[in-house]
Amino acid sequence: MFNIVLKRTFEEFSDNFKVALSFGVLFIFVAIFVFFEQFFISSGTVFLFFDINLFTLVGLICALVFLYAFSFFISLSVYSIQRDIHRLTLDEYWSVLLKKGSLNIFIFYFFLVLLFFVLSILGLTFSQVVFSSVVMFVISTLLMYVPQSIIFDEVGVGYAIRESVSFWRKSFGVSFGILFLSTIALFLIILIEFVFDYFGFPGSIISFVLVLIFLIPFVEQMKSYAYILKNNLIRASEVSSARRKKKFVEPFERTTRLREKNPRGKL
Repeated sequence: MFNIVLKRTFEEFSDNFKVALSFGVLFIFVAIFVFFEQFFISSGTVFLFFDINLFTLVGLICALVFLYAFSFFISLSVYSIQRDIHRLTLDEYWSVLLKKGSLNIFIFYFFLVLLFFVLSILGLTFSQVVFSSVVMFVISTLLMYVPQSIIFDEVGVGYAIRESVSFWRKSFGVSFGILFLSTIALFLIILIEFVFDYFGFPGSIISFVLVLIFLIPFVEQMKSYAYILKNNLIRASEVSSARRKKKFVEPFERTTRLREKNPRGKL
């Protein structure tokens, strides 16, 4: 099943590459973050060092705005899979779910960041950094389908957390494949950052671009495609479609010659 998910994700990613490019809007925040000493970009991630002063407060506000914008683009990336499978239009989806879904995803990420912050402090306080890091990795792994559940199941954060853990239990093989591939891709991006830094280029910015434009949208669409296949009817149709070889179809001619114009004046 994982090979089918991967194959279809490549197809969806290429067809919806504009969605991935939309994450580029978040680069505006990178220009803002450079004015604050509390922010540090590395390994395709923005780190925030907490300190009690006015600049930290302003930086936190910018971070929250960035997190909400990030949540919106995550919801848009997840939605792109459902749009193609269910044949929905953005106008039909926007007012009903996309706004609410973005807010719920933001709430989820907000409390997840707070939880990780507390775990990091506890790890440093009790000299258990490795243990706290493992705990954070396990939590983030089990909850990696929460955005998908929020969008597809149209539920709140609490129910989405239960559904994410449940999906791991039911589809462990596919989930592990996604996790393994994501880890390898992130490791390669970190390696690219190191190489560019070694030769004097801004490796941290390059890795941030790769993570934001390519890795995150691709992984989110891969998770979305895997998650939506839990529906038996959709899975049967999509698996059958994925196994068929695509045939070349001549482009449809949409123009009409003037001499073929309908007598009633309609083309």
